[in-house]
Amino acid sequence: MLYSIAKVIMWMTLHLYFRRIVFQQRRSIPDGEPVILIANHAASFLDAMLLGVLMNRPVHFFARSDIFRKPLANRMLRKFRMIPIYNVEHGKSDLVRNEETFAEGEAVLNNRGLLLIFPEGISRVERIMLPLKKGTARVALQTEAKRDFRLGLKVIPVGINYSRHRFRADVLISAGAPTLVSDYEAVYRENPAKAITRLTRELEEKFSRTIYFVRQPERTALIDRLLELYRSDAFNPLDALRGTPVLELEKRVCDTVSEMSDTAFERISGDLDRYDAMLAAHGFADASVNGRYRFTLLHVLALIITFPVFLLSSMLNAVPMWLARFVADRTVTRIDFYTSVHTAAGGFIYLLWWILLMIVGTVAGGAFTWVSIFAPVTLFAGIRWWEASVSLFAHLRYLWAARMHPSRATDFRVLRDRIAFWPERP
Repeated sequence: MLYSIAKVIMWMTLHLYFRRIVFQQRRSIPDGEPVILIANHAASFLDAMLLGVLMNRPVHFFARSDIFRKPLANRMLRKFRMIPIYNVEHGKSDLVRNEETFAEGEAVLNNRGLLLIFPEGISRVERIMLPLKKGTARVALQTEAKRDFRLGLKVIPVGINYSRHRFRADVLISAGAPTLVSDYEAVYRENPAKAITRLTRELEEKFSRTIYFVRQPERTALIDRLLELYRSDAFNPLDALRGTPVLELEKRVCDTVSEMSDTAFERISGDLDRYDAMLAAHGFADASVNGRYRFTLLHVLALIITFPVFLLSSMLNAVPMWLARFVADRTVTRIDFYTSVHTAAGGFIYLLWWILLMIVGTVAGGAFTWVSIFAPVTLFAGIRWWEASVSLFAHLRYLWAARMHPSRATDFRVLRDRIAFWPERP
């Protein structure tokens, strides 16, 4: 019951926090069959929350053991189907307890459940791919071997690709090709260590197709910004849902950045820094410079008509929004934890705030009762109004500058063209 309630709350929270969440090939993950999902680890416990919310079946997953130490925390985390795993950094004496951890994972799979593993081990924001640890292959093969390779266990890679680690970013999740563990039966019976190594290599190769990354961690900031510009140039909001190979196209951009010489990297980094500084100085938006923003008087009219909704949303929702950000700003010391804490705190705080609003609304009666009930709807509407107004005013500033100072607009476009090295989308 607690798991189901938390799932509903976090579904609402995540769809408010992120502008767009797309899960490609989700149907390739079967229901009612034993499955190990392997995923990249870019945002601490948010990665597991996302998959837990978006999957139609319960998700069990390994989590660092130190958060289970207090009895109350252990009971609560167990209710969310979390299983402690022990690392050297948490004490060598506890490593033997991983046998219990693996046994719990095997029990999940034997019951035809779904087990989530982060095989790279650590959470980080750099867009790099770390070598996969052999634990996944070991659990998979040992589980199948104990069932005489008749369980039908599959290992499926899932890439979680955040556009940025911030409020109203996009998330593209992509499931890759499954691996049937029983295919390694003969090798395992002959040499278990060899089977574990071979399976790990296959999983690593398939896993690499589900995420976009660069080979140099110091180029992460550049690729993040370049991908934003590329999306603005090449894609429409519904492309990922229409089957456009967004991931494959973005991986090409990442590969190009990885292969750049240091000179080319410094050149494009310098151009991008100048471009961003110019946008900030003039209050322009990239969508205006590249011509993708389509201005009509209906935009202005719609914002004027819906302005009262924005005011209502601000009055109803400003306090919990501020509190969630305050908690994240004051408590987080690692950037890869920021989005996780912000969303979790936001969901919990807003739930309490909503309950308080409904109590006040019930006491006050009349129209306020209905206003308090639909407060989350006004929150979403208010966020969309604010985003639309920011884009509109940025575009109006650009149109004014282009009319009064044509050379300034030309300078923006020339610099933008120098940065946009990517080929047109096929």
